[in-house]
Amino acid sequence: MNASELLRGCDYTVLAGSPAEEIKTIARDNRSAEAGDLFICTKGARFDTHDPAVIRALLEKGVRSFVIERREAFDTETARLAAEHVACFLLTENSRHAAACAYAAYYGHPAEKLVTVGITGSKGKTTAAHMMAAILNAAGMTAGLIGTNGVDYPGVSKELLNTTPDADVLQKELAGMTDAGCRAAVIEVSSQAMKLHRADGFTFDIGIFMNIQTGDHIGPNEHESFEDYLFCKAELLNHSRLALIHGDDPYLPDLLPLVRVPYLLFGAGENCLYRAEDIRDENAPEDGFPGICFSLAGKLSGQVFVNMPGDFNTWNALAALAAADRLGIDPDTAAKALSHIHIRGRTDIVFKGEHFSVCVDFAHNGESAFHHLKAMRAFLPKRLVCIFGADGNRSKGRRYGMGEAAGKLADFTIVTSGHNRFETFEAILEDTKVGLYRAEHPNFIAIKDRKEAIRYAMEHAEDGDLITILGLGHEHWQEENGVKYEYSDIDYVLSLVREMGLKDIREGRT
Repeated sequence: MNASELLRGCDYTVLAGSPAEEIKTIARDNRSAEAGDLFICTKGARFDTHDPAVIRALLEKGVRSFVIERREAFDTETARLAAEHVACFLLTENSRHAAACAYAAYYGHPAEKLVTVGITGSKGKTTAAHMMAAILNAAGMTAGLIGTNGVDYPGVSKELLNTTPDADVLQKELAGMTDAGCRAAVIEVSSQAMKLHRADGFTFDIGIFMNIQTGDHIGPNEHESFEDYLFCKAELLNHSRLALIHGDDPYLPDLLPLVRVPYLLFGAGENCLYRAEDIRDENAPEDGFPGICFSLAGKLSGQVFVNMPGDFNTWNALAALAAADRLGIDPDTAAKALSHIHIRGRTDIVFKGEHFSVCVDFAHNGESAFHHLKAMRAFLPKRLVCIFGADGNRSKGRRYGMGEAAGKLADFTIVTSGHNRFETFEAILEDTKVGLYRAEHPNFIAIKDRKEAIRYAMEHAEDGDLITILGLGHEHWQEENGVKYEYSDIDYVLSLVREMGLKDIREGRT
């Protein structure tokens, strides 16, 4: 395979050499690049491999094919060395886009062999993605998942560094899905992924827009403005054959002018082809746990029960049902799949005892914490106990919002450490208190160590308590001072259950 084949469909200008030279593999890290590789120069947050010194070192190392997006990287000395080593230099408008196209070709364009559904939204991506995968699997279309909870398909289950991985990992996993016999892939697509072109190189069959919120993901290392954030959300839709859009989102008038592909709306409004009506709380017949029931209107009809509480799950489910309908899946099969959803770290009741229960959820900003705590009220706890730690080096709005949600909706709150990163717990706590004190009578304490906070809540639990632990969800680490330590809320709760000699009263649980 050569650069010409890898970059077919990607515009570039040949500055030197020939793109017909055979290459061994693709590299973007100069530390691991080897002779015979196609090296794609990219600008990162801290390092730019367009540096002529980096390129010259790679030429000396035996690398003979390069893709660049900065003309100045091919300076006089580099041009002389390129001629001396008979090296190929290709200039493209965006090297990240070129990399995504190259990796797609390198792995044999796996997305073309799969039904692909991409989902974006400030909240709800993970839940909607799991619902979509459950429906596809119920319909006999074995589906792989890529998103916040990692990669999951037959024979493979592992975590990822990012919700949407870089193009090399994304294409490799899609290829793995085809090898494993999958017929479909459901991918959570973050706005950051679209900004960095991680999901370029193929077209989604369906792109789903759930929602967008202000005050989050805006900053030096994410999006420069809300307008940029919205634009990148819209780009997923424009990389799709059909867009399904939540018609009730308040920013719909701003979004639609950015959408360049055919689209349909889902939601509650009369302008929506797929509608949910008569939304109500209902308990699951198997275990009595609360869920949501609603009626379908518009293109579909019938009753749907989702075994997860919270009105917001109506829209997650409706998005999946709309996508399933566009893919020709029987509505009854799709609806039945939604009645038995379990997502690790999402409204995850990890322990249900005779006297108290414990839930773990990934809610890590004010909006998601508010909706989660409101949903927890459907369990009718005597006391709703909330444990959370807002993240360091992230928007302070998250801290204010989480504090306010806990102060207003929880009966008792324990503020603890989340991913402190490079900030101190004490500084994060002071910001969190701003939100807590927006409640009339906030009832809270602070326990810095997350394990101790959870132990305190469980050892001091009262009959009828529902303890909900927010922020980390499915994650298996906690970050402090730039170091990730192995840790899981779920695993730690279960270890305390064993230590305290508690028994889960659900059938089949120990």
